[in-house]
Amino acid sequence: MLFNSVHFFLFAPIVVFLYFYFPKKWQKGWLLIASVYFYAVFKVPFLLLLLFSILITYYTTVLQVKTRKASLKKFYLGLSIIGNLSILYFFKYIDFSFSAWNTILGLNACDSGFLNKWGIILPMGISFFTLQAISYSMDVYRGVIPIHKNLSEFALFISFFPQLVAGPILRAKDILPQFEGFKEFHRDNFYMGMRQLSWGFFKKTIIADPVAELVDLIYANPGQYDWTMMWFAVFLHAIQLYCDFSGYSDIAIGMGRILGFHIPKNFNRPFFAINLSDLWARWHISLSSWLRDYVYISLGGNRVSPPRGYLNVFITFFLSGLWHGADWAVLAWGTFHSVLIVVERFLFSFKRIKNFMESIPRAIIWIYPFFIFCFALFFFRAKPAQGMTGIEVAYFMIERAFSFSGGELVNLTLPIWIALVYLFTYDLFQEKDENFFAKYFENRGLIYTTMAVVLAICLLVYSVTVSQPFVYFQF
Repeated sequence: MLFNSVHFFLFAPIVVFLYFYFPKKWQKGWLLIASVYFYAVFKVPFLLLLLFSILITYYTTVLQVKTRKASLKKFYLGLSIIGNLSILYFFKYIDFSFSAWNTILGLNACDSGFLNKWGIILPMGISFFTLQAISYSMDVYRGVIPIHKNLSEFALFISFFPQLVAGPILRAKDILPQFEGFKEFHRDNFYMGMRQLSWGFFKKTIIADPVAELVDLIYANPGQYDWTMMWFAVFLHAIQLYCDFSGYSDIAIGMGRILGFHIPKNFNRPFFAINLSDLWARWHISLSSWLRDYVYISLGGNRVSPPRGYLNVFITFFLSGLWHGADWAVLAWGTFHSVLIVVERFLFSFKRIKNFMESIPRAIIWIYPFFIFCFALFFFRAKPAQGMTGIEVAYFMIERAFSFSGGELVNLTLPIWIALVYLFTYDLFQEKDENFFAKYFENRGLIYTTMAVVLAICLLVYSVTVSQPFVYFQF
């Protein structure tokens, strides 16, 4: 089910009302049923994948804890990891593997050994719930958390509908204890949850979707537009991605809060970062921290020699790029970021360079990571068009961006410019002081009115048009 749909606007109030209406013994069961239904709306057969991930993770972890042999503990951990990664690989990367095989060997469709794509459909949320399951197995193995013996609660942890299909990626230590006990309705939770949920809908529907229309227009036919539009497209796409994905996270966190759950934040104003590493520490925090804890640290982190440490950084960020999509252009995007972050870390290891960077005013230093992030989007967003591959489209747009060639111009409407100014002004003041708007939020009458207007606009949009799916659904 899409958050940005009339279906969800009907579904959510019913779930919340019955959740608090039911007695204690029915609450978690109702939430599990609601989560299963939420996922089944996409495609019922995909429930089998979710069930597989739940069962293999739960039972291999039970066996892991029961055995005393270290070798068997590793075996059961490996079984859980391989089981989850196998479904992720098959549905997300198998067709790309065929494409890579053909490309590397230079095979054409008529050649012997050429592999045709199977056209596998990517299940919603598979990149998220598989990583969530793996983190649970790893945490039990490392002794970070005790095993959770209640299968239905564990199933709810993996399938919890607010964050199921696009995160944040939850950790068991953060959310499983919250499933214990009875949840009562609290006005403060409702107010804060609705506030964040409405903020997410504002980002998605009022900013991200209209901006996406212009981005798609330029990327579909880049040769038609002025060279300045190439830069306009990537800058707008950066804003679209931020509003789209952080908007989803806000809706998930807000929905969870209404139900009485505290889901960790997933974005921390990434466009006010002081370098690339800082930007990625602020962007999709749950994935960045997951890769740090289960990949970077497992590889040795920074406890190894400097060359090996840089290699660990490269591998970690390369896998982050690979996670974002099975596509040559996205792979180029991930590699670009991986190399630059390694170079950045090497340069910042020299005190003179680090001190110089720290001496630059923040308003100026913010430009550097934002520009690099945007430039890399030439590759990230590029899709085959006009007979060109995604990589070729990216190179064409980069060449055109520096060519000063003329062409058509496009622009955002005034309401979108106003929304963007409001968004970045809000984030800027929050960056300066987290409590800057505290007094404003105390006026609940004004906030509830604002929320009602935003949600009414969104519902109206969803009732007359088909809203664009969230970008990170494809990951």
